[in-house]
Amino acid sequence: MPRFHIVARYIRLVGLVVALLLVSRGSWLRAQSVIVEEPNYTPTLTFDVASIRLAPPPDAHFHVSVSSPPHSSRFEATNLPMKALLQIAYGFDAPVVGAPDWVGNTFYDIKARSDEAADARLAKITDNEVRLEKRHAIRVLLAERLGLKTHLETRNSFIYNLLLGKGGVKMQAVPAPPPPADGEATPAPPPANVEAHGSQHGLEFVGTNAPMRAITGALSSMVEAPVVDKTGLTGTYNYTLQFGREWSAQDPDSWPSIFTAVQEQLGLKLEGVHEPVPNLVVDNITKPTDN
Repeated sequence: MPRFHIVARYIRLVGLVVALLLVSRGSWLRAQSVIVEEPNYTPTLTFDVASIRLAPPPDAHFHVSVSSPPHSSRFEATNLPMKALLQIAYGFDAPVVGAPDWVGNTFYDIKARSDEAADARLAKITDNEVRLEKRHAIRVLLAERLGLKTHLETRNSFIYNLLLGKGGVKMQAVPAPPPPADGEATPAPPPANVEAHGSQHGLEFVGTNAPMRAITGALSSMVEAPVVDKTGLTGTYNYTLQFGREWSAQDPDSWPSIFTAVQEQLGLKLEGVHEPVPNLVVDNITKPTDN
């Protein structure tokens, strides 16, 4: 396979892994819950030790992995482009613009961690607070090692709106938990989870306890553009989505395109539009040297 096609295929795979956030387990990917902003919580975590090393050029046997244990300061990635790390740090809602080409097509192995005291503190806070802490540490790492400077700017960009389909929602709504008994705390909702695996027919997503934000994040990785929820749905859902990919194009039993699958299997619709949306503008970033 020519190197150009290997790299293009690789970048699409990286997009999937990152948007599913982000633990590789064999041929399966398990997603963490989305980050919820908490205005009254200020994260402070930084990495005590971090290395960013250029990865070998991708070949036909490439693999990508990102490991970020929920109650540990450790963050490790194999074969990750800096654009993916930017999206981990700043989210997937805003297109990344203004970055040099190497940000998207040069791959790195990253290892970072803090100390035992930080791990002990992470073990005592909520899962969402841990995600806020890790995101902060990655932002600090990018600023210190790569001189990253960014700003948000509204620009007219191509995005997809996710709308309700004509036939109604076909996902399975997850029932709300029963109200707590008097004096008991409201239980935390079960975490969102997305598993994905490929076959000769294409790619399958199996989502459980997924709010719409988790669904749009997974779809965004596949259509390579921001997906904005315009459904008005506020619940959580279980769903299965099977759609064809480039490797299944010649398979007579290939699953349908992602656009058809979203309509037929989820009861939703992806509609491409140009709209003013916030863009993450990269003002400065320096290519890392092995360290």
